Amino acid sequence: MTSEAWWQSTELWAALLGVLLGFVLAEAKEAWARRRRRRAHWGALRAEIEFCRRLAETYVRDRVIAPLYRLPTTAYSQSFPALLSDAAVAETEVQSLMQFFSEVETLNRGLDLAQTARESGGEQALQAEFERNLLKATRLMSPAAGAENYYQPARAVVDAHV
Repeated sequence: MTSEAWWQSTELWAALLGVLLGFVLAEAKEAWARRRRRRAHWGALRAEIEFCRRLAETYVRDRVIAPLYRLPTTAYSQSFPALLSDAAVAETEVQSLMQFFSEVETLNRGLDLAQTARESGGEQALQAEFERNLLKATRLMSPAAGAENYYQPARAVVDAHV
């Protein structure tokens, strides 16, 4: 039996190298999967922001007071919390995205109120809701000169990540 020191054992170093290699490979695989998930979430948010923008432009252009459609918030309700829990969103980015989607939700509520006013026959209430909804919709579109805009900052956030 040889009396070599424990650090000279080739079996020990081979085992340690195997453990280390296994750890590195597992971490790399998880990091790659996490990156793919994040990109999918950011892509879904970008698609939803663009769809909301197009619907807002349609609302302003067509001037249908109480349309049947509502702006989607599915990606926001699913992807945004996932990105937050993954610490993949900076504080300023959170503000831009929340501001855009809060306006989407208020426009949707406004469209519901316009539909209710339409059904009850209140022309003044219907016109008042329409004017409020036009203002909300313009905030969700590409910026116009001097207009408050939530689209551009939200789009810039997702473009930075996709």
